[in-house]
Amino acid sequence: MSVLSSPASRGPSRPGGLDTSLTRPAPGVHVLVVDGEVDTLTAPTLGEALGALLEQEPTDAVAAVDLDGVGFLASSGLAVLIRAAHRAEAQGRALHLLGGSRAVTRPLEVTGSDRLFTLLPGLDELLGRVHGDRSTGRVRRPD
Repeated sequence: MSVLSSPASRGPSRPGGLDTSLTRPAPGVHVLVVDGEVDTLTAPTLGEALGALLEQEPTDAVAAVDLDGVGFLASSGLAVLIRAAHRAEAQGRALHLLGGSRAVTRPLEVTGSDRLFTLLPGLDELLGRVHGDRSTGRVRRPD
């Protein structure tokens, strides 16, 4: 696995902070790892990191966000994720969300925005689904 960027300077070592890093756990698979709290103050950091994720080449690679380290997701963070899902869709690909506590998944479910994403328990499940059309890095949606 290669790390493409270092954590944000306001990392969760400070209460209310947010760390993000881009990784490439397999060819054609890019994962944004997020740790901390996503609220009004940190949502812009998440937005910038999601932008970097969706700019990675090739633009048809699998794009995922690992939210396992997120303990709080405010509506501002939800809005950032929704915008990123629409951007990924415009690129012709899905945005996958990995992990996530109830504090993260509940806002997605209540608003119905969970339908914008492929939700998976973790990286192993994502990598397990990366098969089929390896030339585009597409992931099959759950049946």
